Amino acid sequence: MGQSPQEALVIGIGTVSLAAFILAGICQPLRVGSVWRALLVPLVFLAAYFMAYGKVPSFPPVGAVNKIFYIALFGAVLGLIVDLAGKPCLASLLTALQPVVAALYIGEARLRAAPIEVLGAAAAGFAAMWLLRRDMDVSTGEEGMRRALVLVIAALGFAPIALLGASSASLQLCLIFAFAVLAILVCNLRNDDYAFGTSSYLGGAGGMIAVVYAVTLITRKTDLIALAVLSLIFLVPALSDRLPWVATRKGKVARLVAFALFCAVPALCATAIAILSYGSSFPI
Repeated sequence: MGQSPQEALVIGIGTVSLAAFILAGICQPLRVGSVWRALLVPLVFLAAYFMAYGKVPSFPPVGAVNKIFYIALFGAVLGLIVDLAGKPCLASLLTALQPVVAALYIGEARLRAAPIEVLGAAAAGFAAMWLLRRDMDVSTGEEGMRRALVLVIAALGFAPIALLGASSASLQLCLIFAFAVLAILVCNLRNDDYAFGTSSYLGGAGGMIAVVYAVTLITRKTDLIALAVLSLIFLVPALSDRLPWVATRKGKVARLVAFALFCAVPALCATAIAILSYGSSFPI
């Protein structure tokens, strides 16, 4: 893909982001339904995985990294089926169960040696998904964009933590995914019907949670303080409406920018903690 990891990363970001922007743009004149458009987020996650790891893992997957792909893929398919069937209660159940099942699936090799670590990761993943989806079934319009922005900035914030956790491929995946979702949002700025559906939660957010599990449970070199600070980003949707400088902005773009800046606070703090923990040898 490139002559160096940096070039490969730039090519990956450019390729997937451009494809995401074009697909999002095509969906509007073709009047593709919101349920189908919600598949764009998990699709770019799967594309980011392919660009980062250079393969589609064989099935059944062996190893935590290979399992990430199928957690996202099956999550996207289940989310699509649930949204097409119009079953919000089932969607709520699946978004509650997926982070727990994913933690047990990825961390199965650690269950006997460190069951508390796996269960703790499952609880944290459940809380993150619940906070991201709280009070929403299928998030549409500006609210859907806010949920997507939380996911974008959380992925950007986790990238240096993943690098600290000895996973440069996860760093690439996070960055490619974040920029590609951002490209989708830019293309939908004038679209009041943007949807962040169940497939987006299960395939996109669920895929990112699986990445966090793999780095945290398998490499076991994650800066847990930085990760805890980053997790505060999932409180932003509930808190932002209480802040006048976010809620009272005129215009959707201004409100989204203010919201993104609010999200960036825990992400930047987590990045600073990761860099300081690594010391002067942090590979910037």
